[in-house]
Parts: sequence; structure tokens; C-alpha cells
Amino acid sequence: MVDDNLPEDAIRLRKFIDVLVEDKVSFTLFRASIADIGPTGMRVISDQYLPKRTVYTFTFKRTPFFVFRGEVRWVRAFERDTFAVGVQFLDVSEADLGRLRQFMEIERQRAPS
Repeated sequence: MVDDNLPEDAIRLRKFIDVLVEDKVSFTLFRASIADIGPTGMRVISDQYLPKRTVYTFTFKRTPFFVFRGEVRWVRAFERDTFAVGVQFLDVSEADLGRLRQFMEIERQRAPS
């Protein structure tokens, strides 16, 4: 259900999406999952600790194969040895933002009411 009173940037799609996380500075590469995503960022679940203010590249492992750069804004303990991480997108092109919004709308329509 979408609340029509929320600003568009506040709307989130709750869906687990596998991603590769890459730190270009340390040449580190590992897997994680997106728990929810919106036009300005996403919540990532990872067994790796991602320090605040660190920039990573996130690559979707399936269609629509997005590649986003994002900065870690917050980190919280999640379950067992995993972390929930808030990521704010950096330098997203208008074309990619449009594709992301379209992807979110298609996925929302697929979800049972």
C-alpha cells in the first residue's frame, strides 16, 4: 500500500535483491542483500561491517542490473553476525533514476495487496 501523502523520495520498495558490494579503494568485493530501496537510497543487509561515510559500488545481480555508488549513512546490528546499513545514493543519472522508479512501480504492481 502506498501512502499518497508521502513525498515521492520517501516511498520505499521492500524487496530482497542480491547485490555485489565493491570498495574500489581497498579492492574488496563481497555479496549482500538489499532489504528496501527508494529513489535516494537503500537499506542493505550484510555480514560485513560497512563503516559510516565509506563509499561503495553496488551492482544488482539480476534484472535490471543497476550499478549505483552510495555512501554509508548509518549502521546497526541486525541478526546474529549481520548488519543493517543505510546507504545514500551518489551521482545517480536522471536516466538511472527513471529506470529505478519504473522498476519500483513494476515490483509494487506484482506484490499481492
